Amino acid sequence: MARRFLRRRTLVIASIIVALSVGIVFASIPYLPRPPARTIQAPITHDIRGGSQNNPGVFSVLLQGVSNNDNFAIGVNVINGIATFCVMPESNYLSWFSRNSTGGIPFSFDGCILNQQTSQTTLRFTPNSQGNWDLVAVNTSPGTITVEYTPA
Repeated sequence: MARRFLRRRTLVIASIIVALSVGIVFASIPYLPRPPARTIQAPITHDIRGGSQNNPGVFSVLLQGVSNNDNFAIGVNVINGIATFCVMPESNYLSWFSRNSTGGIPFSFDGCILNQQTSQTTLRFTPNSQGNWDLVAVNTSPGTITVEYTPA
């Protein structure tokens, strides 16, 4: 009789331990580390001519083969001024670029999932569809600026 009670008590305790362990595992899932953000492979430095609202200087970094909901982190540093950074689908950028081949068309920020004016920061963004995306630096000031893109 004592053995039965001891065996039953052992099974109950073991069941409680297993249930608590499973609960802890499921409760900790949201706290697991996310995969590292994608970034560029090597630093990129580029001069961007001065411009205006109607004829801005621009430079685009192409992000190829983006998967849906990829997380990106790219460092930017602007020398001699500030730039407005826009992340948009490549098709939007190419459409504006071809229409603006002779100048005079303001940059269209409508399709940007990130639109940030800065001189130095780490840009963090998550494209909402797969395909090719452009990280565009826009210079609307009259002087030439230098933009440095770095892996983050």
